[in-house]
Amino acid sequence: MSSPQPIYVRKKKRRRRAGLRWCYWIPALAIAAVGAWLLVRAPRRSGPQPLAGYISSAETLQQEYGRFYGKRLTNAELPQQFRQAAGLMLQAQYAAAAAILETVAREASLPVVYNDLGVLYAGIGDRARTVNAFREALARDLTYQPVRLNLNRLRGFTADSANPVTQEIEPNNSLLLANVAALEKPMEAAIGQDDDVDTFRFAAPPAPRDILLLEISDKEGTLAPVLKFYDGEMRFLDWGAAARQPGDMNLRFSPEPNAGLYVQVRGYGASSGPYVLRVRALRLFDSFEPNDDILSTRRIAVNQKIEANIMDARDTDYYSFFSPVGGAVTIELQNRSATLIPALSTFTPDLRAAGFGPDVRTPGAGFEYKMEVLAGQVYPIQIWSLGNTAGEYSLIVKQ
Repeated sequence: MSSPQPIYVRKKKRRRRAGLRWCYWIPALAIAAVGAWLLVRAPRRSGPQPLAGYISSAETLQQEYGRFYGKRLTNAELPQQFRQAAGLMLQAQYAAAAAILETVAREASLPVVYNDLGVLYAGIGDRARTVNAFREALARDLTYQPVRLNLNRLRGFTADSANPVTQEIEPNNSLLLANVAALEKPMEAAIGQDDDVDTFRFAAPPAPRDILLLEISDKEGTLAPVLKFYDGEMRFLDWGAAARQPGDMNLRFSPEPNAGLYVQVRGYGASSGPYVLRVRALRLFDSFEPNDDILSTRRIAVNQKIEANIMDARDTDYYSFFSPVGGAVTIELQNRSATLIPALSTFTPDLRAAGFGPDVRTPGAGFEYKMEVLAGQVYPIQIWSLGNTAGEYSLIVKQ
């Protein structure tokens, strides 16, 4: 009988505990060490953080000033105050920052200033002032993106009430309670009995200066409107009008660019009733505006005819031309209206007055004027009007 085959028993190998191999530990430890070093060495932010939606750049203030007022910001205190307000905002002194910006807004009523005021008042929790500040910004630019973004971010706080008013909100019977409205947007309102007065505040459009048209539509034929105007400082303006009989009313006026303006409406006698108020810009300025002073002349080419206009009695147009050669040039103005009485003033290259053009006295007449120039010089000229006249014209400098 053969011997039985031996039985081999395989021993189970001991499994190592799960974990990272040593080749993975080294990179992990290195990353952790670098992270710890960065936490220690990296500068830590301390103190309050900037308010979301706040614009700190004084350059934005200067750019908007040029756009809305049509001239360069020369008051150096305004950018300094703007920066000071931004510094106080970073210290969470929101009320103090807002007080400074309220001062800035008196001379620079710009969307960026009102945007920052709205953000500051939201930081304080003052809903009414937040809404009013954003409304003032949108009254000047309905599409102003920083305010639109802030309104979306703060919609739970401001709701939908920060847009300029299109439906009268009572009480608004004084300048201090004026409804903030926007150009081009119709305002639904009504004059009640017992000496009711409605007050609205507008902002004139950005530069260049334009003529505005105020329209009142008497909805039921019962209101004889009486209008009073006040400037941004609440000083009375003599632009008003009064109707003795019920009916619609149209009135033209021309404030300075971006100027604040109050309009008060009441009924003549005992008249009352609903109406629609609308103020819109007529865009009657020409393509060379603003050029109302010798420091903002518009360069025109020799022998090239241009077309422009004198918009009203306050309008004046400054141009300049470069003379490549010396000799005589002829300034020719062709009157394209039956109302304008044109006048010409000439200047030396160093901006000194040189003389006047022909003495035109007839509305609709033009002129030709010759003057001697030197080669390689720039000469300013001024076109203006006599007798408070206005109208369109063509101009060419011939050489």
